[in-house]
Amino acid sequence: MKSLRVIRPLLSIFIFWMTAMSAGAGEVSPPLQDDAVDFSFYGLTLNVAKLNPVEVKSVFNSDVSAAWNKYKKRDVAPVLTTLGSLSSSLGLNDWFVFQLVRQYVDALLKSATPMDRMVLEHYLLMEMGYDVRLARTERQLVLLVPFKQEVYEQDFVKIEGKDYYLYFDDLDADRDELSVLYPCDPSKTDLGKGHALSLLFEGEPLKLRSGSDKCCEYDDGNIRLSCMVNEGVMEMLRDYPMMDLRCYVTSVVMPQFQHSILEQMKPQLEDLSQCEAANALLHFVQYVFDYENDNELHGHEKVYFVEENFYYDKNDCEDRSILYAFLVRSLLDLDVQIIQYPGHECTGVHFTDCRTYGSGYYLDGEFYLICDPSFVGAPIGRCMPQYMTMRPQVYVMKTTTLGEAYQPPLRPSIDDMITVPALPKVLVAL
Repeated sequence: MKSLRVIRPLLSIFIFWMTAMSAGAGEVSPPLQDDAVDFSFYGLTLNVAKLNPVEVKSVFNSDVSAAWNKYKKRDVAPVLTTLGSLSSSLGLNDWFVFQLVRQYVDALLKSATPMDRMVLEHYLLMEMGYDVRLARTERQLVLLVPFKQEVYEQDFVKIEGKDYYLYFDDLDADRDELSVLYPCDPSKTDLGKGHALSLLFEGEPLKLRSGSDKCCEYDDGNIRLSCMVNEGVMEMLRDYPMMDLRCYVTSVVMPQFQHSILEQMKPQLEDLSQCEAANALLHFVQYVFDYENDNELHGHEKVYFVEENFYYDKNDCEDRSILYAFLVRSLLDLDVQIIQYPGHECTGVHFTDCRTYGSGYYLDGEFYLICDPSFVGAPIGRCMPQYMTMRPQVYVMKTTTLGEAYQPPLRPSIDDMITVPALPKVLVAL
């Protein structure tokens, strides 16, 4: 009997993949009407064609397969077409398409069983081209979802070398009942034909707007900034899956918002040298936001996309580093890296038109000066003393020349992550 290991943040348990048996599946009685389903999606009321669902008699594989095969004979095209149109018009990435499907099914089958909901979610997601799978415990079905990016703080299993993350029924789930997990794929011939979900914001900009806009005013004495942040979008990001830091660096959630803040800042830096402008931006990030760690502010670890800093007005070192790197790249056209120490992040900047003094490191023959947006009061070139003797990891970003045709915001890419030597106390780069 084969076994797989479910990996959890604090607990590891074994999952046994076994065949199971039972019989039959039938339709829900009474059948639903053919009108549309209205449901709430992050503050918006959406309307999707109503589907006459199938009743799943048990969690056993034969019953799940029977129900799934009935769906294959149904005309689900109106539902799939509407979901696809909504996804496109709202600029949803794969994660929010996943949420859209789940919330539609929850509204359609809110009085049905968790088994009914999970099978329909699985069927619709597979029909939309995603490589999702089903598993079961003794009493409930579990949706297995692969991502292109590594996800933290989420249980997962490895199947044929691929990580599948576990998602339970949203309305009625027992997440602690996970001592044994069995395979429950209803259609072996359809396995592996879909693609993993991407958590990046790299295609169409997110267009969903709901609720009010929060007006934010910032002034550190040198740079003034006014912006509006949509509360609905921030609510969408509140419980976004935790990813590797580079995923936040390379995502642009709200291009128009980023364009607005860059256009306001740019003229305020025009007469400054690179070093002067970098110091001005460093001072801005250090002083306009209050420093607070994630557990105190959110109750759990959370890394911000650039836009979230302006909504919460509080952030920590990794959030500030992502924001500062974005500002330096976009406004000064400089090569900037994210530096990661144990428990701390800052940035390294390669200057080209001014003499720099301070702590830094060499990478491929170029000197990078430490710029720490969390070391309040410290100018460029100043490293926190406790990190001077440590060997940090550096997220190596691809150098981008903006050019005259550049239209912000910049979408960077991260090529590699390397470890650089511990920093000498003072370096001078000419």
